[in-house]
Amino acid sequence: ELFSQRRAQDRLPPRSPEDSVTAEEYYLRPEKPVPVVCNVYDLCWGQDKDGKKKKTNSGLTGVGLGVYHSGIEVYGREFSFGYSDDGSTGVFEVPSKCAAGVMPNITFKESVVMGTLNRSRFELDHLLQRLAKKYRGDTYDLVRRNCNHFANELCVCLVGKKIPGYINRPANMGRVLLNTIQVPALAFGK
Repeated sequence: ELFSQRRAQDRLPPRSPEDSVTAEEYYLRPEKPVPVVCNVYDLCWGQDKDGKKKKTNSGLTGVGLGVYHSGIEVYGREFSFGYSDDGSTGVFEVPSKCAAGVMPNITFKESVVMGTLNRSRFELDHLLQRLAKKYRGDTYDLVRRNCNHFANELCVCLVGKKIPGYINRPANMGRVLLNTIQVPALAFGK
């Protein structure tokens, strides 16, 4: 399945007429640099007595930890990565700052401007097609290959900068821990 077909799945609304661009706008590079933004979302579990989502990160951010979802926004389109078990790409698109519409257990936290882009929409879509092949949904792993790993790789490709370190810190710590445990297991032939 191609990335461009992924957007058309049941949960996303069709693009509005304002989102339409001419062929010339699609293929030509922009006259002014386009912002590249990392949108960060808090993970939430359940609701409080007032019906508001309970943020997982309420006490964790003070000690430099937190569990987040992230997506990269360019040209008003936000791209991220998630699990799917049908062998299709895990790369998907949502309207800017609207990932909570397809992932109800998150809430928008903040936007971090990462830099600017001088590539055309066509060049962006070409890059996304390449990453969509690499990031199949069945390769999603909470610790080793999650939405934040994808956002980081896309951001590096677009502006040459990594996303802020706090966004994926727990997964990075978990990966180090798992690798530490795995090395002795390999030594014993497990």
